[in-house]
Amino acid sequence: MQIAIKTSQKVMQVLSAQLVQHLEILQYSTNELEQFIYDKANENPLLVVTDAAVKRQYEEISQLASYSVKSFSSRYYEPKRNSFNFVEMGLAAKESYERFLLEQVPLHKNLSSMDLKILTFLIQSLDDRLFLDVDVELVADKFKTSILHVEALLDLLQTFEPVGVGARNTKEYLLIQVDRDELAPNLTYQFIQDDLELVAAQAIKQLSKKYKTPIHEVKNTVDYIKNLRPVLSGDKLEAIPYIIPEIEVEKFAEEWLIKLNRGYVPAITIDQHYVEILKNDPNCKTYFQDTMKDALLLIQGIEQRDKTLYEITRLLVKLQEDFFHQGIEAIKPLRLKDVADILGLHVSTISRAVRGKYIKTTHGVYALQTLFTKGVMNSSGKMDSIMYIKKRLKQLIEGEDKQKPLTDQLITKILSGEGIQISRRTVAKYREEMNITSSFNRAYG
Repeated sequence: MQIAIKTSQKVMQVLSAQLVQHLEILQYSTNELEQFIYDKANENPLLVVTDAAVKRQYEEISQLASYSVKSFSSRYYEPKRNSFNFVEMGLAAKESYERFLLEQVPLHKNLSSMDLKILTFLIQSLDDRLFLDVDVELVADKFKTSILHVEALLDLLQTFEPVGVGARNTKEYLLIQVDRDELAPNLTYQFIQDDLELVAAQAIKQLSKKYKTPIHEVKNTVDYIKNLRPVLSGDKLEAIPYIIPEIEVEKFAEEWLIKLNRGYVPAITIDQHYVEILKNDPNCKTYFQDTMKDALLLIQGIEQRDKTLYEITRLLVKLQEDFFHQGIEAIKPLRLKDVADILGLHVSTISRAVRGKYIKTTHGVYALQTLFTKGVMNSSGKMDSIMYIKKRLKQLIEGEDKQKPLTDQLITKILSGEGIQISRRTVAKYREEMNITSSFNRAYG
């Protein structure tokens, strides 16, 4: 019997406890971060937490950084301790979803008075999950207009925040989320559209066989769908929490000002009294070191979260400057990888950073993920965003001869003439995603 000894080299990446916690904190929204801070404070006697509502009465939301269009410089400013109208802040915190959504109506789109009435009616017809609770046919009949007109305004409403507002059912809610996430697994859309029951039952093998896809890919896709919001719980869905924009971007003279909204995050300090007690007790040496390390990790993690969000926003203001000037219509194709490469970060870090985060602009409140959108190469070598292509497709259909509706093939030809090279099947896909029927149904519907 021979015993052979073999050696091999293996490269493994081991994440430090500090990095793990920083990544965890990075992915939290303001609401989630607030809860995480309180959970940590309950575990660690060294941490003193001042409730955000109390903090807001005495100091203004921190103005963390300013971005100059000319210099693209990275400059940090100390928070200003000016007088703060906490009455107004209290009223804003209690603002209803209806008002929140109405404030997002993009006036630059030149909506007609009829459009505004229909859009307002749609907003007032949302249930407590922000799902649409009225049939578009009834809305069209009420306002003496076409179903296509109502669906076009519903499509506009579905671009508002929070993500998924105006969805008509669970599938549509989930699909809206998937459409905004460029990291979504390839088969996600089909799984939700055609086999949501199998996904809910976690029928991994059945899905693998049906789609001729490896089990591990199916499992990853199912896990991704399970983590979408809202989470299915029996026949009920989670209520959507109030949206708090983490970032505000506004124009001042020739500069874009970037402010991180820390007004809703509890203030954290270390209790010096407990520090002296534990530090001077020889029996608590290890406990003191562990609790102090944990407290510092939390504080450093929040600071790192702020820094990363600032750096990403600073870059987005440069790469998506037209969006900040003109609104959602001017958004350009941009991948998470593009930003990751420029900042020297991993794409998963950028994904964590933008997850569940919102940005307030002069045009409204948007999910940070909105600024990352897929595109299609046009004949000039530039990328047209899918959002722009869908908008153009809808314009063509709205302006068509109702007696001779445009076929998908004809639309493809028109778009091709405008330099947008996409297939007839892609046109059909985008049309269906916007809930626009085929030319045959539009002619005889």
